[in-house]
Amino acid sequence: MDEKLKEIILKSGNNLHTEVAQQLEYLGWDVEISAYYNDDITDKPREIDIVASRDVGINPDKLGTSKFRVFLLIECKYFKEQVAFRVYENQKQDGLDAIITHGFNQNILDERNTNLSTSHHYISTAKVGKLYDSKDNNEIFQALTGTAKSILFFKEKRSVLGIFYPVVIYDGISGLYEVNDDDLSKLDSLKPTENLLFHLNYSYRNSTTNKFQTQSFFVDVIRKNRLEDFHNLIAREIGEIKRFADFISRQKTIL
Repeated sequence: MDEKLKEIILKSGNNLHTEVAQQLEYLGWDVEISAYYNDDITDKPREIDIVASRDVGINPDKLGTSKFRVFLLIECKYFKEQVAFRVYENQKQDGLDAIITHGFNQNILDERNTNLSTSHHYISTAKVGKLYDSKDNNEIFQALTGTAKSILFFKEKRSVLGIFYPVVIYDGISGLYEVNDDDLSKLDSLKPTENLLFHLNYSYRNSTTNKFQTQSFFVDVIRKNRLEDFHNLIAREIGEIKRFADFISRQKTIL
């Protein structure tokens, strides 16, 4: 093999894709690599690195749906430069708006139904990123918005039922820096954190109405070695939905 091609392969970001896909499969996820969606801005096909999904064990019709699944829409990024995110106090309504579900005839965010409206990590996380500083700004922008665009496409075009999580999994650096935007005096003493939650409002043209609308997204930015911890976090949140499904099923039986 040509040495230049060999070097490209050894340094390729595709290696990260493979490692993440293998770990997700080990954790019980069904994995689709390099799925394509249609970019609503350019009207051209784009690639999302990984679509991971799993059946969470809710029997058909317990929530008035057919099979319910949880989806991770994942971009994998090998960062070569350090990244700092400007963090701000999280607003509960932003988190509620960013919990994206599809196909339910019951409100799973109603406090009378589940604890998700208080316990979901989109809501319980104290601070979220809203801006970022890095030499790789464009790379970060594409990763964050790519997950958002792919969710909108999969929701509308694949007729899937479930709950969706946009995720960026990274490697190459030891962590991310969280900068409190109102205090820049402690930059020299900052320690990196491995995981971060980023908030963005994405405006897009609805394919049905042809009108522009805005969707709130929270994107989990996860270091590769923390993927199993993230998997466990999602499992706890899905547990809330399963308990709700069991409750609905019991109510139907009583009636």
